[in-house]
Amino acid sequence: MIWKLVYEGKEGTLAEWGICDVVRKLKNQAMDSVTFKVPGNTIDAPLQFAPQKVIQIFRDGQLWFTGIVAKTPIHGSAVEEFHRYTLSGPWWYLDNLIYQQTWKEPVNPNDDGSTLGDVKKSHLILGQDIDGNAVTIDEQLCDVINYANAAVGQNIIAKDIDLPIYIPFDECKDLSCAEVIRRLLRWVPDTVTFFDYTQAIPILHITRRNQLAKLSLGINDLSEFHFVPRYDLQIQAVVLKFEKTHKSSGRSWKTIEVQRHPTNATGMELRSLVMTIELEGTQSTHIKQDMDTELIQINSETWWQKHLPGLSNVSNFAVQDPAREGSLPNELLSGSVANWMNCDVEEDIVTAKISYETEDEIVHDREVAVKINTTNAQSKIYRSLVSYVSEETVPEDLAKNIYQSVSVLQYEGKIRQIHREISGIFLGKTINITGGRREWESMDAVVQTVEEHLDTGETTIFLGPAKHLGPDDLSELTKSNRHRFSSRNFYSRTTAEAGGNSYVEQGKYGRVESTSFGPGKMSKLSFYDPANTDRKISIDIGELDVDTIVCLRLEDVSDSGALRKRYTLSSDPFVLPVPN
Repeated sequence: MIWKLVYEGKEGTLAEWGICDVVRKLKNQAMDSVTFKVPGNTIDAPLQFAPQKVIQIFRDGQLWFTGIVAKTPIHGSAVEEFHRYTLSGPWWYLDNLIYQQTWKEPVNPNDDGSTLGDVKKSHLILGQDIDGNAVTIDEQLCDVINYANAAVGQNIIAKDIDLPIYIPFDECKDLSCAEVIRRLLRWVPDTVTFFDYTQAIPILHITRRNQLAKLSLGINDLSEFHFVPRYDLQIQAVVLKFEKTHKSSGRSWKTIEVQRHPTNATGMELRSLVMTIELEGTQSTHIKQDMDTELIQINSETWWQKHLPGLSNVSNFAVQDPAREGSLPNELLSGSVANWMNCDVEEDIVTAKISYETEDEIVHDREVAVKINTTNAQSKIYRSLVSYVSEETVPEDLAKNIYQSVSVLQYEGKIRQIHREISGIFLGKTINITGGRREWESMDAVVQTVEEHLDTGETTIFLGPAKHLGPDDLSELTKSNRHRFSSRNFYSRTTAEAGGNSYVEQGKYGRVESTSFGPGKMSKLSFYDPANTDRKISIDIGELDVDTIVCLRLEDVSDSGALRKRYTLSSDPFVLPVPN
């Protein structure tokens, strides 16, 4: 078997590079690595392989590992001096890159009508795309990998992901790409991740236990082994309670939707997984307006007296030549009209000539005007929805998918085999053992870590459940949700608005009323002494018996024998007609 290493365009066998003690470690949901030793390099010798440089290792012409130089420790003792190098697989990029999502923000924050632009934030809402739609775990994972490739500037990771499972929106901040992947996979605890290094661009496979290839090993081929059935990790039931808080115009209430598997689970069974998952409910704002209107009747004497309250007690009231500038049918008495009501409103001036009598005057054809707001709105309560954000959708079959992950018996253990050369691909497979106990033949133990020593031909395989299914497994499972809250900003990412709030438009026109009087024509006028009402001057045209004009006239008068002048209210001289 020929092993070669390629570095900075230079290719050579491991022996030509002076390399020995090569160990490869492959891990589920963690960083793969290769370590090797370069003996003979003194502590003051220059580094043979520079940090952050890419190295490829080939076995018989096929890629076996691709990684970057991550560590370059130098060792020295009384016996020898040497350099040791650690190469990190592509997961290194995921560990060292903060994941960011695209959010919408106003181009001009001071302009309410501003267009929205894209901005990257480490404020995350996992399970949601930029349009606000729910996405599956595999769609979200693909976005993480695409982001990493774009950030590095080249395709460092290819992907093969099959997890079409929806999760609740998960709002979080400042996570690396690797942390995001692990956070997403907590919802599917039996998921396995592994790289295929045989391609120029390593392929990251992410899949579930039941989709892994099965590998059977004979017990006689093993140098060492032990297996432990983890009955303590088997969950009997999964019950998810999705709690939503709904808000509408200052009022809030909660609803609960329960998802369970098996369908008859109650959540009170021993070793059952019960989680209360907060989701955002509907958020709405309504506005209402009480309206009081009245039909405009400009020919009605009552309507005019209502708008000219000083004439409410006159007699012989009459209206002539009424007219108005507008055409809307109703007068706005109370409330106000806003655009959201889909009603028209306008300012109107109504004019007429009125005649009336009081004890002290008789008025004919006095010009009056009334300014009012008119509308086609009706007397009722108008209501409108100002803003609405739909509730978060309950992920379909989430309880079933979790149950399928945690209800199957897991086997934990270790296998060690020694051959002349390391061989076989183990990570991304489940292991069964023949020639031992019958249950081992179908245990489908998941490979979590593989450690391979090239120099000795020794391979050690660690089997078992995912790392987060440890001794405190039940509490560990709930940790994925224990500190999670509903996504308060799932609406903001798309709209750049906080909480779905909107401006509430107020009415522009309320009731208005003003009047004006013209001089009019009077046929009677009385004057009183405010201090003595018995003193009165009364002018009443009705007392004239003939057609004549009474006005102020200049007359000659004798005053103590002297000729003087004065004004008198009188008519021209006339002769009364003789009655027939």
